[in-house]
Amino acid sequence: MRYLLALLLGLALMLPARAAEETAPPAGLDIVYAVTTMGKIPVTAVYALEPKSGLRRLLYRDTDEANRIILKMGGSDIVGAGRTAAPKDVFVFAGPAVAPESSTHMDAISRLRFPDEAGKQAVPERIIALPLSFGGTSAYHLWNRAPVFAVTADASTSAACVTRIGEARLETPSIRVIASAGTEWRIALPDADLYVPDLAFSPDAKLLAYSVMPTGDEHTLNRSRLPIAGLYVADLAAQTTKLLYSGFIGAIAWGPKPEQLTVSQRVGDIWSTTYSAAVVSGATGLKVKEFSLHGPTIALAYSDDAQWLAAETVEHDQRIWIYPVAAGWGKQAPISTETGGRIALLGWVRIPPMAATAAPGAEQPAM
Repeated sequence: MRYLLALLLGLALMLPARAAEETAPPAGLDIVYAVTTMGKIPVTAVYALEPKSGLRRLLYRDTDEANRIILKMGGSDIVGAGRTAAPKDVFVFAGPAVAPESSTHMDAISRLRFPDEAGKQAVPERIIALPLSFGGTSAYHLWNRAPVFAVTADASTSAACVTRIGEARLETPSIRVIASAGTEWRIALPDADLYVPDLAFSPDAKLLAYSVMPTGDEHTLNRSRLPIAGLYVADLAAQTTKLLYSGFIGAIAWGPKPEQLTVSQRVGDIWSTTYSAAVVSGATGLKVKEFSLHGPTIALAYSDDAQWLAAETVEHDQRIWIYPVAAGWGKQAPISTETGGRIALLGWVRIPPMAATAAPGAEQPAM
């Protein structure tokens, strides 16, 4: 009996350790995020963080003012104007630090690919050129002009919500769906006092999900626009759109599984300070799962194995949380930033695991 009790006690002690191991993504599955250090000309660096070890490696850092990563500013926080595609591609919006007063100038959605050679940084590869395409309600001709955008995994189609094309202002914010072949479909929002917080393509690249919200505060909000708020889905082949799920939606992530269409939302009214993640059926628009978030969430991203969801919150400071898909809770990722840096969650990549001998928080070159 004593041996049996000892065996049971040993198993009981092992279970928490095993559970702890399963709450971290495996080695080689990394979160990608950008850090922008403020200054007269802000500098952005892109890192891959291995949550299991806490190690990170540098993929890219701005060095050329004529071509650098441009992230859209939302208040004092960075809004993630970037995406990843498995196994090791990162898509960003890039262009000059200060936009020239010229309709011929082209920013671009560019690809950064983790190099195979150790010690090398990624070199931006222009995928789709876009004339000045501001995502906000006014054009500042500054570095923070990037629109919110999405790109299919094969880079054949992109979507960006803009208020301007070159020097031409649009009557209402519009989503430009652009194929690499040069064809374009434009989705115009019904009113100028609406905006698109986020976009995401379906796993098969046939659908585009986007959230719509009214602009304004408690004094300027047009309440007649509240019923328009929600999650919309566009059929790219039929060129039709529909309201799939009503709510006050922010970030969107469409995982590798078709049923993993997930949004961050305010619980209750538009001024609510309680936030949750809702998993929505793309076929019926019904909510199939919901769990609490740790605050206002501006970015969501699924891992390519559909097992992990990363979320960036910006309530008092910027944090990235990791949610095991099988559970409903979050664990803060061990992300460190330079003094004064602002974070933007970009997604996940799969790259060779980092050296186990490196100290947590240490920076290694891209592999």
